Amino acid sequence: MNLVEKWIGAVLLSSLLLPAIGYPQAPAPEAASIDEVIELYTQGTYEGDGDKLRSVFHDRAVMNGYLGDQLIVADPTPFIEDMENLRLRDSGAEYRSQIVSVEMDGQVAAVTLTETGFPGNMSFTNYFHLIDDGTGWKIISKTFIGSAEQ
Repeated sequence: MNLVEKWIGAVLLSSLLLPAIGYPQAPAPEAASIDEVIELYTQGTYEGDGDKLRSVFHDRAVMNGYLGDQLIVADPTPFIEDMENLRLRDSGAEYRSQIVSVEMDGQVAAVTLTETGFPGNMSFTNYFHLIDDGTGWKIISKTFIGSAEQ
């Protein structure tokens, strides 16, 4: 067996063994709870439901990013108000969201979510940080980039 074959064998073996020896993955109930928070976020965004959106953000949450070339540094309040006024569902928008990744370590998690179908052909990539502060999972920060799709 040559060196390349040994290396390929080692890579394949490690990819099979890592899950069995404790490769970091969110326990099923915790992952489901994180998914529920993101699902409520996307429902609230699409429906323009401020109560759903407020329920997923921690009281001290921050929300920063770029809307085109405009820097936004704020808490979630302006976003929630915008979604309440926009009501994507009522506008007939073809809103879509997709969870790209979820990582969890103890009481903290990171989720990447993409969204399309906003007015002006806008799409967003969102980077959420969540914490479990003992009362359940909440979004503590959202960093985003929004741009017009080509």
